[in-house]
Amino acid sequence: MEAQTLDAMYGRTVTIDLCHACTGIWFDTLETLQLTPGAVLRVFKLIHDRRGEAAPAADVTRCPRCQARLAETTDMQRTTRFHYLRCPAEHGRFITFFQFLREKNFVRPLSLPELAQLRKSIRVVHCSSCGAPVDLERSTTCGYCRTAISMLDPEQVERAVRGLQAAETRRTTVDPQWPARLLVDRLVGERAVSQPPSEGGSMRFGLLDAGLQALTDALRDWDPTTPR
Repeated sequence: MEAQTLDAMYGRTVTIDLCHACTGIWFDTLETLQLTPGAVLRVFKLIHDRRGEAAPAADVTRCPRCQARLAETTDMQRTTRFHYLRCPAEHGRFITFFQFLREKNFVRPLSLPELAQLRKSIRVVHCSSCGAPVDLERSTTCGYCRTAISMLDPEQVERAVRGLQAAETRRTTVDPQWPARLLVDRLVGERAVSQPPSEGGSMRFGLLDAGLQALTDALRDWDPTTPR
């Protein structure tokens, strides 16, 4: 497998393993959830640039870390189901390129009108996940891996790419007002800590109580119509 180091959240990096021959990716633990939007786009580009190199899918049944038998797992993002093989000891997961595209919202299920139109012209299609034939007259899911018939809609890909690009821009753009807001928050907190308790009121105990009081004071003075 080919190791790829990608950006992760909070300034970290993760190293994933890709196999273009068997069109699969190995993620350690929760690496797939830690990818930045830009890293997801990079994986998509790697898949796109090396398309056509696929060989018959490898028999991936055991975890490369502990050799435990991988468990078939189904998950969902938004309205799209995707499948992968998970290590029972939580060392990671193996997911095919196609299922990764489903997970990251590049591929969408066919709508009922689209399925009806497809049935008029094509009776049997091959599953994009495992390659098995699917008789559209009988089912809209693969009888072997249970993957729903999907399509790589160019408009859907464009929407997914635009959304990831916008999220990456927000992640990497420094808010010019951020230092000023930090300073104001610090001054508010210091003022709350330094103020003596009011007559007849209870003493504040520790920074947690002071912070809660500062937050209450800030919300009391906050005007939602005032630009910030």
